[in-house]
Amino acid sequence: MVKFDIMVPQECQYLSDWIGFDNELPPGHIILNKSICGCGCTDHFLTNDQPVILLSPRCNLITSKLKNGRTAGKVYYFDRSCGCDLSESIADMENYLCRCGASPFGTQPLAPKIMVTYDSLVHVVDALLKRGLLDQFVIVVDEFTCIFTDVRMKGSTEINLLHRLNTLQNRIVYISATPLNEVYLDLMGEFKDMPYVTLQWDPDRVESVQVFYSKMRSTTSEVSIIIEDYRVNGFFKSKIIDGQQYNSTEAVFFLNSVTDIVSIINKNNLMPSETMVICANEPKNRTALRKVHHAIGVVPNEVEYKSQNKPFTFVTKCAFEGTDFYSDCSTTYVFADSNRDNLCLDISIDLPQIAGRCRSRNNPFRNEIYYFYKDTNLENSMNERQMIQYYDAKRNATIARVQQLQQITDPGILNKLKTAQVIDKYTKDYLDVEDYGSTPCAVCNDVAFIADLRAVEIKMMQYRGSYQMLRCMRNNGFNATHQFSQAEKLYKQFCQEFFADANFQRRMKLYIDTVQCYPELLPVIEEASVIPIEFKQYYRGLGAERIKRSGYVESILRKHLEDASKFSSVNITLDQEKVYSNAEIKSMIQAEYNRLGMNATAKATDITKYVPDAVPTRFRDENGKKQNGYKLK
Repeated sequence: MVKFDIMVPQECQYLSDWIGFDNELPPGHIILNKSICGCGCTDHFLTNDQPVILLSPRCNLITSKLKNGRTAGKVYYFDRSCGCDLSESIADMENYLCRCGASPFGTQPLAPKIMVTYDSLVHVVDALLKRGLLDQFVIVVDEFTCIFTDVRMKGSTEINLLHRLNTLQNRIVYISATPLNEVYLDLMGEFKDMPYVTLQWDPDRVESVQVFYSKMRSTTSEVSIIIEDYRVNGFFKSKIIDGQQYNSTEAVFFLNSVTDIVSIINKNNLMPSETMVICANEPKNRTALRKVHHAIGVVPNEVEYKSQNKPFTFVTKCAFEGTDFYSDCSTTYVFADSNRDNLCLDISIDLPQIAGRCRSRNNPFRNEIYYFYKDTNLENSMNERQMIQYYDAKRNATIARVQQLQQITDPGILNKLKTAQVIDKYTKDYLDVEDYGSTPCAVCNDVAFIADLRAVEIKMMQYRGSYQMLRCMRNNGFNATHQFSQAEKLYKQFCQEFFADANFQRRMKLYIDTVQCYPELLPVIEEASVIPIEFKQYYRGLGAERIKRSGYVESILRKHLEDASKFSSVNITLDQEKVYSNAEIKSMIQAEYNRLGMNATAKATDITKYVPDAVPTRFRDENGKKQNGYKLK
């Protein structure tokens, strides 16, 4: 990968201020790291004097540009989401091109700007090729990192997009403020030798973002605390600047789970009049929100926001990339859980994107993020080396399978392979179908392989612990500070939830989740006489993981605790002169377990619990057969 740095003129606040910017870029296919969000890169390509096809990973991004004052009415959206006939869509696009002019675009040409989602590019390209106009266009792939982050949702769409673009001779600009690490890009043939251009901005142009981070018990409980505080205080945050008080009366919750959003709406009785949900416009999301009498919202533009913004705005990942939000007073809250794939946010990519979403520079809370997270559960995870070895083996097995399928060209069979992968989402292999050309064929989807490698990096390098996460934030340019939660406030919230529900299992789970997430609360809860003693005894005697494995069921926990107390009564004596086989040891221990009425199965290794001086050994029995066993030191 050949890397270039381009210095942005000091007087330029936006790229559209830079006359001659396009001439600074190398020809052909390039990666453009614009370095910061909100620099007007997309707007530049939609307003310059060149014919442009803008590829977007999100319909919301396109919608925001259709409503933007600089681009509204001047750009065309090749929209296939409405389900109209393909020929009608192409005819609409050709009418737009005619309005721009002819030869190719008239004596007073209006440079055509066509916006299209990744999955519909093929139709635009084919239509322009037929008219002999494709060579005139610059192709801009906006937020191209989504090619990798969306692969599990869109499957072969991403590899077909990359391979199709790779066949074109046009200038193609892959842009993002948060490109993938070049180590991953070098693994892809399409990007390996591509020029990589980084824009270097005047340091005064780069805004500092402060992240206040804290562990959370659950997204629902944390958001509920924030909502409750807002209802009591009348604002989310408050600050005094030059003697004047500013209150934040709007909040944007970046939370990539419609299920959690619905739960929050239900639990806090949020009304549609005070709530906006920005998520993918899909049937399952519409159905889920309809059940709580809400609907999918639309992001207000820079004119509408003063009258259309609401106190609670929930945003899923469909709007993390590229969508502009406007507010004079909104606070930003982000929720991440590395143990849930949909909530495992990448600090190096997702967090900068979120930080750049609010475009109102007069918002005093604009450059602050309140970040709630859960560490990776390392106890139930393979280590980093094991995970990489596993994915390497999966890729090698896929390559071998592709070789076996090389001769298969039957569209019906290949379509079944593709359909199966939509269900499997690359959990078993990386087998996919490339069908952008005249001859479809089975391939190994390396984009999905890279997505798995990135998942290892995120889980093991970013969320392995508080220190790792803090270091990652600072390495990515954030000022990070722990938001110290007040123990009294957290304890109050715990008690409210604990006594609002009489169900033992849910209470026990709440107890475990709370003391694990907020260990500083454990002494407070232990000393609280209002919390029933049995919950404390189960935690002290069995520990969190054993309680979880027992499903929080009281009868099972009671039996485990009884057995645990009986272990101290187990009496095993070994002769100093004798060697005991594993079978003899198990028999002795099981007899004790049975005597004490314990529901436990003996293992030979249990002997070390009761006879500390017992050590494993190998010996020959009276028949000369080798045996494993134990003897005293």
